[in-house]
Amino acid sequence: MVNGQQVNSDVAPQIVNNRVMVPISMVAEALDANVGWNQKNQTVTINDKSIPSQEDIWKQDLDFIGSGWASLKNIIGTFMIGYDERDDALIKSVSVEGYDKLPIGGMYPAIMDYKIVDAQELTHSLKVRVKVILYEDILKGEIWDFVITKRKIETMKKVDFFNVDEYTVFPGLSYSK
Repeated sequence: MVNGQQVNSDVAPQIVNNRVMVPISMVAEALDANVGWNQKNQTVTINDKSIPSQEDIWKQDLDFIGSGWASLKNIIGTFMIGYDERDDALIKSVSVEGYDKLPIGGMYPAIMDYKIVDAQELTHSLKVRVKVILYEDILKGEIWDFVITKRKIETMKKVDFFNVDEYTVFPGLSYSK
């Protein structure tokens, strides 16, 4: 029974070592979740259908230690703050010498939020894809690719644009078209 409703399965529940065993896919699907199987890692993933799944764009397993990942996020975060505040010195602090993509003062729209959506190891650097939500008079979304070498941003390129009808930064702070 799931939420008071009987759920039928092609495999009957079993008791093994005093534990009830049921097919996880049947239970997850009855709870309206997506179920996935990763053959390489021999793992099952269960995700709430109301949360959009995230695509592995470059389909590459990355080997980051925690501090390496934190450093990468901080580099991108520092750039985003500098870009949004039009702070050339802050952007230069996380960019390679000669980086020339500095924002012009007083430009809009403002960066409402951003999220790293994938990363890819290149020969001597990392490419990092970031989803950016912007707002001025209207909401809009952009996809930015960063190339980071030796903990400095080498390039940043806007590679795609998408429509955003509404966006919730956190509960209580939402924007709409």
